[in-house]
Amino acid sequence: MSLLKNHLFNGVLYALVSIGTIIGEVRGIHGLVYVCKPLMMIVLSSWFYFNSRRVGDRFTLLIQVGLFFSLIGDVALMFQHRDEFNFIIGLGAFLIAQLCYTLAFAQNVSEVPGGQGLLVSAVLGGSIIAYGAAFGSILLSGIDETLVVPVGIYTVAITLMGVGAALRFGRTYMPSFVMVFVGALLFIASDSILATSRFVRPVDHASWSVILTYAIAQYLIARGCLRHVLDPEEIRRRAALTT
Repeated sequence: MSLLKNHLFNGVLYALVSIGTIIGEVRGIHGLVYVCKPLMMIVLSSWFYFNSRRVGDRFTLLIQVGLFFSLIGDVALMFQHRDEFNFIIGLGAFLIAQLCYTLAFAQNVSEVPGGQGLLVSAVLGGSIIAYGAAFGSILLSGIDETLVVPVGIYTVAITLMGVGAALRFGRTYMPSFVMVFVGALLFIASDSILATSRFVRPVDHASWSVILTYAIAQYLIARGCLRHVLDPEEIRRRAALTT
């Protein structure tokens, strides 16, 4: 197997650059962050692309675009200490990434008819909506009015991503659902820590916990989506649909 597709090699490489990013953030080594942080999404996106390109459907394309805009967001946030406007750019890039993930999950749900797991999906999705509403109201009440609209829109977008991940229950293979759903929860957790530390009150562990939860979240989402499209049963189903 090519190194570009090898799960172990790319997983280890992704872990190393993620650790490098955390060390750089904690110790204030900007040069290390500038090298390692962009490599996180470059490694993950490359690995996802070379493993999913033979599928080449709308689902995998949306995930790939989401990873690309996550890279743009990472780069923009690296330079927010130089210009606050970079924070808005990063927020916009991650907003697009969240929407791409949400559309991909919706694509998955629409492809599987029936109401399998609807009750579980409703409970999980409702819990995420409740959290998003509660956290959003606290967050928006304490930020500058110029940021209310973009932060509010982003809060809605990431909540919808979590709901989309929840709706996949019963409509994909359980390992894929668990990976993507846990990844979505960690993505929400990462953004919640970041927003709390930036707008509400300082969070001592934010320098490392934001990146740690984000790194695990992105890996689980990408890995779970690969499990969905590369599962032998899914491959056979696609073949049957095209014959």
